[in-house]
Amino acid sequence: MTQTVFSSDELLLWFEKNQRPLPWRKTYDPYWVWISEIMLQQTRVDQALPFFDRFITRFPSVNALGKASEQEVLKYWEGLGYYSRARNLHKAAKIVAKKHGGVLPSGYFELLELPGIGPYVAAAVSSIAFNQDHAVLDGNVFRVLARVFGVAVDIRQPSSRKKFQSIADSILPVGRARMFNQALMELGALICVPEVPLCAQCPIKSGCIAFLEGRQSELPVSSKKPARPVRSFAVIRVFQGGRWWLASNEKGLLKGLYSFPLVEYAPLSDSKQVIEEKFFEKFGVRVKLSKEIGSVRHDYTHFRQIAVLFDGVLVSGEKQAVFFSKAEQDALPLTKLQQKLAVL
Repeated sequence: MTQTVFSSDELLLWFEKNQRPLPWRKTYDPYWVWISEIMLQQTRVDQALPFFDRFITRFPSVNALGKASEQEVLKYWEGLGYYSRARNLHKAAKIVAKKHGGVLPSGYFELLELPGIGPYVAAAVSSIAFNQDHAVLDGNVFRVLARVFGVAVDIRQPSSRKKFQSIADSILPVGRARMFNQALMELGALICVPEVPLCAQCPIKSGCIAFLEGRQSELPVSSKKPARPVRSFAVIRVFQGGRWWLASNEKGLLKGLYSFPLVEYAPLSDSKQVIEEKFFEKFGVRVKLSKEIGSVRHDYTHFRQIAVLFDGVLVSGEKQAVFFSKAEQDALPLTKLQQKLAVL
């Protein structure tokens, strides 16, 4: 059986020469590291960078973030999706400002007490910002470790985490967690990529079981995600007095964000009259749907949304509808779906 000979020195040397010049790596300011780690959950680095710059410019410190309104925080998060991240950031900033004098705590377990911070983010922030000896596990690290150590367990199973955490802890060089954790993640992002890993450029290939045994395509083992169910929504676009009717989401993942009013419906069976009744039940407003404008698709973690946009008018219940001018809309945090619908 092939044995792993892992070289942290080779990996660290590679990282020193090849790391991307990311803004939070300039000073490792704890606040910047924290914001970056929250943004990079569910978001690629190249996508997150412009949002990071804009967010940090507007909220340059924990205290500045804590003092802002939730609506403004959501507005500056607009387009990143997974808005619970922004709401938890805002809540955590208020706690840090009040309890820790605006200074992000350095301890792993103290960080875990803050909203929106789980084991991965706590390990990442404590190690990258404060160089504490905590090994990180993210998707890139799972992939690297599975290949290097030939671990053929399903990485989607919660029970696998303990095994991979044990491996990560065992190879973490004491006192060098900041660079080592980033090096592992960077290797997974740039070299040990999912489909066709660039093994010829890998600094630790001589000790990689997958490379030595030709098993790169087999590892990591990952069970397939179940297919997303498709849900259909009817959206109404009402323009009145130079303003658009927008509705605020009162609960759920999109709480606090605005969009054209919408209701879920069954496209193969619900008539326009049925859909109009659903709008009344949800918003207390009688509407009349007219022509269909078009449709857009938007994917969430657990379902695929098909939204069909209709022009329409209010028949009664106007007091229940809130209208916004273009300038007012620009100040509101809008859903990604709304941004797609607005260009139809």
